[in-house]
Amino acid sequence: MIKEYLTNHIATNKQLQIASGLSDRQVLREMKKLGNSVVKITSGKSPRYALVVNAFGVGDSINLWEVDEHGKHSCIAVIRPLMVGGYFVEKRTGGSNLLLGESKNGLYDDMPYFLRDMAPQGFLGRKIAQEIATRDPAFPTNPDLWSNHHIGQYLLSNNDDALGNLKFGESANLRLNHSFRCSTIKDYPKLAEQVMSEGAPMSSAGGEQPKFTTFCTESQADVIVKFSPKGDDANAKRWRDVLISEHYANEVLNKGATTASQTRLIEQGERLYLESIRFDRVGEDGRCSMLSLKSVDAEFVGLGENWVNCLTNLKDNNLLSEQDVLNGKYLWLFGKLINNTDMHLGNMSLSIHGDVFSLLPIYDMCSMGFAPKKNGEVQPFSYVKPDLPEVGFTQRQLKSVETLVDQYWHLILKDERISDEFRSFLMLLLSADTQESIF
Repeated sequence: MIKEYLTNHIATNKQLQIASGLSDRQVLREMKKLGNSVVKITSGKSPRYALVVNAFGVGDSINLWEVDEHGKHSCIAVIRPLMVGGYFVEKRTGGSNLLLGESKNGLYDDMPYFLRDMAPQGFLGRKIAQEIATRDPAFPTNPDLWSNHHIGQYLLSNNDDALGNLKFGESANLRLNHSFRCSTIKDYPKLAEQVMSEGAPMSSAGGEQPKFTTFCTESQADVIVKFSPKGDDANAKRWRDVLISEHYANEVLNKGATTASQTRLIEQGERLYLESIRFDRVGEDGRCSMLSLKSVDAEFVGLGENWVNCLTNLKDNNLLSEQDVLNGKYLWLFGKLINNTDMHLGNMSLSIHGDVFSLLPIYDMCSMGFAPKKNGEVQPFSYVKPDLPEVGFTQRQLKSVETLVDQYWHLILKDERISDEFRSFLMLLLSADTQESIF
């Protein structure tokens, strides 16, 4: 009777007594018979009990591994799928309390945020989903339509490709060091051709722009490489301009008050490539923590938009430092002033350090408002400086942002690879700036 009740409920001892008509001791005796098939959830004065269930074809107890900078694996939690739906996270020694979620007791109504964040997404995520669907029609070709079952099965079989330093399932610890793709910049045209062809997934790295991942032997690092369309038409020129803008945004931010991706621009064949060194990888086998602000917000905040508001809320809950919030505000204002219209929560990431989050270097910071539309239309360059949101900055802090923005535009203007249209626009923009300050 106890097992039948727990099939549909998470219950306290008292609730089990009422439902079964058994005494306290009788309930405890029955619970003991169920053994490891029941988990104890500590919350409030009275613990609750839940029945686990086999999931993803591997059982009801699935290890979560953390990979350090040297490639060493440590089991930091066990994921227990629940019969009533949801999951329970049993933290192990060395695991962060952040793994327990907003409830702080390890109980999740849905797949834990750190697992969902590892699922394929963006341009390459769709490539992966399409490839898997050819092997198993039960998988949708769009990863946004994947169920928890699809995500779990994928993560169990593809631990090496996910972002961050977490791996799911026992096979992650048993697998020998994987062989990985090594390339030089001379290989980039071939890799771009492969990823633009059907069925050529390379990684679950997010983002909508065409890209591939590889280990660059020249940089001696794992990299994400974006690239422009082939040729010299208006669409290709505009994407080249956008990639160039991203490189210089990273350059000025790394010299300023915060940090950004380490990038370089490479011309090969008919394309321009923007190579970014991954900060969730170290050497050949090492890894570092990385979780999108989107997934962290969904679990701990629930706003769904605006970097500054999400970061401030995390800080108010003692989950993020004041300095990280300050840096986030700096990046938000900088992005607004360079016409970055793509500052969604997936374009900022955090790492886990102990029991708090830390802001990672920014990526995808560029003048995205100038990019071609989804239908390929290339509109004339146009930009109206926005009314900036109030973030509590002093005039001195605002002036420092303005200085970096000015450096950014001037660096782009000096680059011989930008289009004539972009150059003419920037000359007009900077001419107007000499007449009137932004702030």
